[in-house]
Amino acid sequence: MSHLYEITGQMRELAELADTDADLAVAISDTMQAMAGEFNEKALAVSHVILNFGADIAALDAEIERLQARKKVITNRQASIKDYLRTNMEAAQMTKISCPLFSITLGKGRESVVIDSESDIPDDLMRVTTSMAPDKKAITDLIKSGKEVPGAHLERGQSTIQIK
Repeated sequence: MSHLYEITGQMRELAELADTDADLAVAISDTMQAMAGEFNEKALAVSHVILNFGADIAALDAEIERLQARKKVITNRQASIKDYLRTNMEAAQMTKISCPLFSITLGKGRESVVIDSESDIPDDLMRVTTSMAPDKKAITDLIKSGKEVPGAHLERGQSTIQIK
Protein backbone atom coordinates (compact mmCIF):
# COMPACT_ATOMS: atom_id res chain seq x y z
CA MET A 1 0.00 0.00 0.00
CA SER A 2 1.33 3.44 -0.92
CA HIS A 3 1.99 6.39 1.34
CA LEU A 4 -0.21 9.48 1.12
CA TYR A 5 2.62 11.61 -0.30
CA GLU A 6 3.30 8.99 -2.98
CA ILE A 7 -0.36 8.95 -4.05
CA THR A 8 -0.33 12.75 -4.13
CA GLY A 9 2.76 12.75 -6.36
CA GLN A 10 1.25 10.19 -8.72
CA MET A 11 -2.01 12.14 -8.97
CA ARG A 12 -0.07 15.32 -9.71
CA GLU A 13 1.91 13.56 -12.48
CA LEU A 14 -1.29 12.16 -14.02
CA ALA A 15 -2.92 15.59 -13.94
CA GLU A 16 0.07 17.05 -15.79
CA LEU A 17 -0.12 14.22 -18.35
CA ALA A 18 -3.84 14.82 -18.88
CA ASP A 19 -3.12 18.48 -19.61
CA THR A 20 -0.53 17.61 -22.27
CA ASP A 21 -2.17 14.60 -24.01
CA ALA A 22 -5.91 14.85 -24.81
CA ASP A 23 -6.05 11.24 -26.10
CA LEU A 24 -5.01 9.85 -22.71
CA ALA A 25 -7.36 12.14 -20.77
CA VAL A 26 -10.18 9.54 -20.43
CA ALA A 27 -7.85 6.75 -19.29
CA ILE A 28 -6.09 9.08 -16.92
CA SER A 29 -9.43 10.25 -15.52
CA ASP A 30 -10.41 6.64 -14.67
CA THR A 31 -7.03 6.00 -13.04
CA MET A 32 -7.28 9.22 -11.02
CA GLN A 33 -10.75 8.24 -9.77
CA ALA A 34 -9.36 4.92 -8.52
CA MET A 35 -6.44 6.72 -6.89
CA ALA A 36 -8.83 9.22 -5.31
CA GLY A 37 -10.44 6.33 -3.42
CA GLU A 38 -7.06 5.20 -2.09
CA PHE A 39 -6.19 8.82 -1.27
CA ASN A 40 -9.44 9.18 0.72
CA GLU A 41 -8.66 5.96 2.60
CA LYS A 42 -5.20 7.25 3.54
CA ALA A 43 -6.56 10.68 4.48
CA LEU A 44 -9.08 9.03 6.82
CA ALA A 45 -6.30 7.00 8.46
CA VAL A 46 -4.24 10.16 8.97
CA SER A 47 -7.34 11.87 10.43
CA HIS A 48 -7.70 9.09 13.00
CA VAL A 49 -4.11 9.69 14.11
CA ILE A 50 -4.84 13.42 14.41
CA LEU A 51 -7.93 12.71 16.52
CA ASN A 52 -5.95 10.36 18.78
CA PHE A 53 -3.38 13.10 19.33
CA GLY A 54 -6.28 15.42 20.22
CA ALA A 55 -7.43 12.97 22.91
CA ASP A 56 -3.86 12.75 24.26
CA ILE A 57 -3.64 16.53 24.38
CA ALA A 58 -6.92 16.76 26.31
CA ALA A 59 -5.69 14.14 28.81
CA LEU A 60 -2.41 16.03 29.25
CA ASP A 61 -4.28 19.33 29.77
CA ALA A 62 -6.39 17.68 32.50
CA GLU A 63 -3.26 16.28 34.17
CA ILE A 64 -1.56 19.70 33.99
CA GLU A 65 -4.58 21.30 35.69
CA ARG A 66 -4.54 18.61 38.41
CA LEU A 67 -0.81 19.10 39.03
CA GLN A 68 -1.15 22.90 39.06
CA ALA A 69 -3.93 22.61 41.66
CA ARG A 70 -1.72 20.30 43.74
CA LYS A 71 1.21 22.71 43.40
CA LYS A 72 -1.01 25.57 44.61
CA VAL A 73 -2.09 23.57 47.68
CA ILE A 74 1.52 22.71 48.56
CA THR A 75 2.69 26.29 47.95
CA ASN A 76 -0.07 27.66 50.18
CA ARG A 77 0.75 25.09 52.87
CA GLN A 78 4.44 26.09 52.71
CA ALA A 79 3.55 29.80 53.01
CA SER A 80 1.23 29.09 55.93
CA ILE A 81 3.88 27.14 57.84
CA LYS A 82 6.49 29.81 57.08
CA ASP A 83 4.10 32.48 58.39
CA TYR A 84 3.46 30.34 61.50
CA LEU A 85 7.22 30.14 62.19
CA ARG A 86 7.69 33.89 61.57
CA THR A 87 4.82 34.80 63.91
CA ASN A 88 6.16 32.61 66.70
CA MET A 89 9.75 33.85 66.29
CA GLU A 90 8.48 37.46 66.50
CA ALA A 91 6.40 36.65 69.59
CA ALA A 92 9.39 34.94 71.26
CA GLN A 93 11.70 37.78 70.13
CA MET A 94 14.09 35.29 68.52
CA THR A 95 15.97 36.56 65.45
CA LYS A 96 18.21 33.56 64.73
CA ILE A 97 18.07 29.80 65.17
CA SER A 98 21.03 27.63 64.15
CA CYS A 99 21.47 23.92 63.62
CA PRO A 100 24.14 21.88 61.78
CA LEU A 101 22.11 21.65 58.56
CA PHE A 102 20.82 25.22 58.20
CA SER A 103 20.02 28.42 60.06
CA ILE A 104 16.82 30.42 60.34
CA THR A 105 17.06 34.20 60.45
CA LEU A 106 14.21 36.59 61.10
CA GLY A 107 14.91 39.76 59.13
CA LYS A 108 13.14 43.08 59.26
CA GLY A 109 10.50 43.63 56.63
CA ARG A 110 11.16 46.12 53.84
CA GLU A 111 9.45 49.47 53.88
CA SER A 112 6.95 50.00 51.09
CA VAL A 113 4.74 52.88 50.09
CA VAL A 114 1.01 52.50 50.60
CA ILE A 115 -1.17 54.82 48.54
CA ASP A 116 -4.18 55.88 50.59
CA SER A 117 -5.66 58.27 48.03
CA GLU A 118 -4.20 58.46 44.54
CA SER A 119 -6.01 61.72 43.79
CA ASP A 120 -4.19 63.51 46.65
CA ILE A 121 -0.71 62.67 45.28
CA PRO A 122 0.96 65.73 43.63
CA ASP A 123 1.24 65.63 39.82
CA ASP A 124 5.04 65.76 39.88
CA LEU A 125 5.02 62.42 41.73
CA MET A 126 2.78 60.72 39.17
CA ARG A 127 4.21 58.62 36.34
CA VAL A 128 2.58 58.88 32.91
CA THR A 129 2.57 55.77 30.76
CA THR A 130 1.44 55.42 27.18
CA SER A 131 1.64 52.57 24.76
CA MET A 132 1.18 52.37 21.03
CA ALA A 133 0.41 49.31 18.96
CA PRO A 134 -0.79 48.91 15.37
CA ASP A 135 -4.56 48.59 14.98
CA LYS A 136 -4.53 45.43 12.86
CA LYS A 137 -8.31 45.45 12.31
CA ALA A 138 -8.26 49.00 10.90
CA ILE A 139 -5.20 48.20 8.76
CA THR A 140 -6.90 45.08 7.37
CA ASP A 141 -10.04 47.05 6.53
CA LEU A 142 -8.03 49.76 4.72
CA ILE A 143 -6.00 47.27 2.67
CA LYS A 144 -9.09 45.27 1.74
CA SER A 145 -10.78 48.47 0.58
CA GLY A 146 -7.91 48.97 -1.89
CA LYS A 147 -5.85 51.53 -0.02
CA GLU A 148 -2.13 51.12 0.56
CA VAL A 149 -0.81 51.20 4.12
CA PRO A 150 2.94 51.92 4.42
CA GLY A 151 4.72 49.27 6.47
CA ALA A 152 1.93 46.70 6.26
CA HIS A 153 0.51 44.16 3.87
CA LEU A 154 -1.96 41.27 3.94
CA GLU A 155 -0.58 37.77 3.93
CA ARG A 156 -2.60 34.56 3.83
CA GLY A 157 -1.60 32.04 6.49
CA GLN A 158 -1.45 28.30 6.09
CA SER A 159 -4.61 26.48 5.16
CA THR A 160 -6.23 24.60 8.03
CA ILE A 161 -7.58 21.11 8.57
CA GLN A 162 -10.81 20.65 10.48
CA ILE A 163 -11.93 17.26 11.71
CA LYS A 164 -15.37 17.20 13.25
